[in-house]
Amino acid sequence: MASERTFQRPLNHVAVSVADISAVVPWYTRLFGFQLIGQISHIKRADTPDAGIFSIYPPELNEVKIAYMSTGNGVGFEVFEFVDPPAQAPTTPLSGSQFEYTRAGFFHVCVTDPDPEARAQKVVEAGGRRLGKMVKLAGGTECLYVADPWGNVVEILDTSFERLASAFAAMEELPMSSR
Repeated sequence: MASERTFQRPLNHVAVSVADISAVVPWYTRLFGFQLIGQISHIKRADTPDAGIFSIYPPELNEVKIAYMSTGNGVGFEVFEFVDPPAQAPTTPLSGSQFEYTRAGFFHVCVTDPDPEARAQKVVEAGGRRLGKMVKLAGGTECLYVADPWGNVVEILDTSFERLASAFAAMEELPMSSR
């Protein structure tokens, strides 16, 4: 049996469900520099019953708005506003610096910014919240968490994921006495 060659697949996009797409799109553009590609689509089953989304999602979906946004490294940020039926609120709303980190599945997205502290301050000024404190990770990487005004959690790192993971890997290679 021939061995299958390993292929490192790139992350294509992250999708988030929101209750007000017209507020979310400009917020992410202003705060993180994400850019709207084209315009917000408004798709209704009554108008376009053969639209692809209606073949993927359950028959209860009748109306949805979708925005396609690009990030600084080409990974997409897709925003959905489910209109009919409407989006449901999270099971546990954010309170203070708490978020549903124990909930299985995706629970945050991460952006890279050279100054996480300044970016977090802008998020707070724009109606978001800071979650916890700034921490220093492997290699001196700065990291903190914020939430957008709709409760979606965003981690902010001052370096790339590859550099952070490499710094952690280098730490694990050190002899125990050097730590």
